[in-house]
Parts: sequence; structure tokens; C-alpha cells
Amino acid sequence: MKKILSLFFVSFSLFFFAQNKSDIGKLYLGIFFNEEQLNNFDKNLLIKIEGKLTQILAENGIAASGYNNGLIIEPNIIVNNNEIVEGGMQNINITKLTLQLLIKQDQTQKIFSSFSKDLKGTGKTTDLAINNAINSLSVNDSSITNFIEKAKSKINQYYEQNCNSIINKASSLEKTGQYEEALALIMSVPESASCYNLAQNKALETYKNYQKRNCSIMIKQAQTSIAEKDYSSALENLSQIDSTSPCNAQSNALIKSVENKISAEEK
Repeated sequence: MKKILSLFFVSFSLFFFAQNKSDIGKLYLGIFFNEEQLNNFDKNLLIKIEGKLTQILAENGIAASGYNNGLIIEPNIIVNNNEIVEGGMQNINITKLTLQLLIKQDQTQKIFSSFSKDLKGTGKTTDLAINNAINSLSVNDSSITNFIEKAKSKINQYYEQNCNSIINKASSLEKTGQYEEALALIMSVPESASCYNLAQNKALETYKNYQKRNCSIMIKQAQTSIAEKDYSSALENLSQIDSTSPCNAQSNALIKSVENKISAEEK
């Protein structure tokens, strides 16, 4: 699972401390495309699919998120055929494709439910034809509802049976410094699990431990830069320290000590 660590923890903070009231109690699924999909399809098309899935999930009581908390829905587009039909003014693309969806636990690759549907679309270009095919997918499609309900049932069962082992695994990951993986795993525990509150407490503890470790690293790097009179690099390191971190006061003191040593342009 690839992502920038600092951005992940910003996302975690926003999720943990600022959930929308309407989303409290909902199951969260991250929408993620694999590298093949990212490389083969236009970005705007993938954004369109993400929006469609967000709408479908919302209709079925699931909140979609733009980050990976462990539980994901993975779309996969397979173009089966594309025909160009000559028209009076311009040619028309007729594209037949298969949309596959997987709901799974990212770290363990445990698949809870799968879905496949053939779609057809037309347009001036292949991308527009695919876009129209995706638009034809109804949010009230009974096959999609069954797919999601099956996933929700299996997710609840899986986490209820494996909750303690998941928390223990997260603890092991944290001990080896893999905070990102630990939090992603533990934050995937749904509210329906009996150990949900325990998992949330563990997530907060892990996040605070990350802050503490990150503090130490950033302060040492800043102090080294200051000793070398590289004040811009020092400020850059200090700016990455979370304002709620235990070393925030020390960070602010270091910032004040170097602010008058750099130029206005550098500021």
C-alpha cells in the first residue's frame, strides 16, 4: 500500500476527530484503482467512476473515503470491444465493457464480495463511450445492492471473529515502526464489531506514539540544520510537526530562534 506518510496521518486526524454527523456509524470504504487502471484510463474517467461508486455506496448506507483505512472497494474496467460506426457528420464509438468491483481488506487481501456487470456506451470517442456506459449503471440496481449487502454481512462476521488478532497485529506493526500499516489495519474495524471501542482507543494511542516519534526525528533534523546554519531546511522540518504533538512548544521555540536569521524571501 503506497502513500505519503504525512498525508495519511492528516487524513487520519480529519477522519478520527471530524466525522460528519450523518456518517457516524456508517461503514467506510476507500475507493482505490490498481496501477493498471491508473495507467490505462483517463484520470477524468476514473474520477467519474469514483463519483458513481460514492453515490452507490451512500445509497446503501456506506460512506466512501478518499484514503485507505484498510477496507476498500476496487473497481476494474475491462474493455471487451470497441466498434467505430460511420455516421453522417462524424463517426460514433460503440464500446462494450465489463465493470468488476471487489470489496476487500487491503492488508490481508481478504475478499468479502465481488461484482461484475456488462455495460455498453456510445460516444464521439472511446473515453466518452466508456463514460456513457458507466452512466448507465443504476444506483438502484438490485445486483449491486445484493453485492454490497453480502459484503457488509461478511465484513461484520470477519471482524467479529478476528477482532482481537487484528488489534494484536496492529500492535506488532507499531512496534516495528510501521505506523501507517498499523493504523490502516486497526481503523478498518467497523463499528458493528464488539471490539470497536477498543480498536478506536488503540488507534488514538498509535497515532500519539507516531506523533512522539515524528517529533524526535524532526527536532533532531532541525537542530542539525541550525548547527550548519541551514535555517530554511530547519524551518521546513519544524513546519511538519503537528501542532498537537508533545514537542510543539520546543518546535515553536526553535522557530523563533531562527526566524530573524533568514531573509524575507526565504520566509
